[in-house]
Amino acid sequence: MYGSYKLKVHNGKLVSVKIIYSERIESVQILGDFFMYPEEAIEVIEKSLIGLGRNSDRTSIADGIKKTSEENRITMVGIDPDSMAEAIFMAMK
Repeated sequence: MYGSYKLKVHNGKLVSVKIIYSERIESVQILGDFFMYPEEAIEVIEKSLIGLGRNSDRTSIADGIKKTSEENRITMVGIDPDSMAEAIFMAMK
């Protein structure tokens, strides 16, 4: 299945998610007008989401993004793991 969702986050930034999934996430693309450091951070987060179960809740998705961010020293500007998780969760509905 294919899903997409756009979310305007609390500070006015936009996050857009495109996702292909069956019982698990097969591919995910996260776009928006936010920034992440280091440069490859978004790809690291996207790869960490591959294989995540379709029935995952917002909290477990956000926890996974937070863990990946901490392990890879990722800095997010204009977005946070909870907002990103919300968009991913909604794209799978």
